Amino acid sequence: MVFSREAVRRLLGGQCRCHSNDAPDDMVLGMCSSGLGVPVTHSPLFHQARPVDYPEAYLSHQVPVSFHKHWNIDPVKAYVTWLAPGEEDEAGPETRKGRKDEL
Repeated sequence: MVFSREAVRRLLGGQCRCHSNDAPDDMVLGMCSSGLGVPVTHSPLFHQARPVDYPEAYLSHQVPVSFHKHWNIDPVKAYVTWLAPGEEDEAGPETRKGRKDEL
């Protein structure tokens, strides 16, 4: 999840609280955000599982933002392979024409 400063300010100022340590935090935050009028945008580029849990063809058609789980994998290798800026990211906007930046 990514939050703007204003969203955090409004969430902290609201009355929403997690009712237990095992409450589904993403759902609670979604309900709180909705109740406070904080807009929520879903992106399929945030992944709940490890890179190895997805078909390679699925990941090859996107630029992932994150992977959530890190057991039985090297998280540094996952970062370097899937998330670290590549040469095209550092080259400038003219070399990235046609690439869709969702976030």
